[in-house]
Parts: sequence; structure tokens; C-alpha cells
Amino acid sequence: MGTGKGDKSDGLTSWTLGAIKDRHLALEGYCQTEGCGRFFVFNVDNLIASAGANYVVPEILPGIVCAECGGTLKFKLAMKAPEDGSDF
Repeated sequence: MGTGKGDKSDGLTSWTLGAIKDRHLALEGYCQTEGCGRFFVFNVDNLIASAGANYVVPEILPGIVCAECGGTLKFKLAMKAPEDGSDF
């Protein structure tokens, strides 16, 4: 399982889909096209079902492009609100 300690120089991160799910984080993709900047939230459970929990998330998401401009998407993590409604 990935440690989640940042990006590696080979374009891969140290994050696996399973590590993201275990830490209750959201996986987002941010468009890299200048002037666009849209972001998309991915369903981690669906990604695990198709790629597996040990899939290491790359810095640039392969084969996934911005629905608005067709630009590449860069991976980012975000905190999700607790499902029980409690504060962080």
C-alpha cells in the first residue's frame, strides 16, 4: 500500500487507490490547460473495481481528459466530509 508521502520523479505518486480509500480521501483531477482549470471528482470505489486497490495513481491521469477542453488532468487529493456529520 502506498505511503502517501508525495510525488515520485517518474510521474507516479506513492498513493494507491486502496490507500486513498482507507484514509477517506477524495481523488480529484484538475485540468492543466491554461485558462480552464476545471476539476473532477472520481469515484474511488469504481476505480478500485476496475483497476484494483493496489493501482498506483500517476501524477497525470492517463486516458482521462477534461470534458470541457480535452486537456490533461493532474491528480490531487482532498479531504472528504465525515459520513457521520461530525467535524474534522
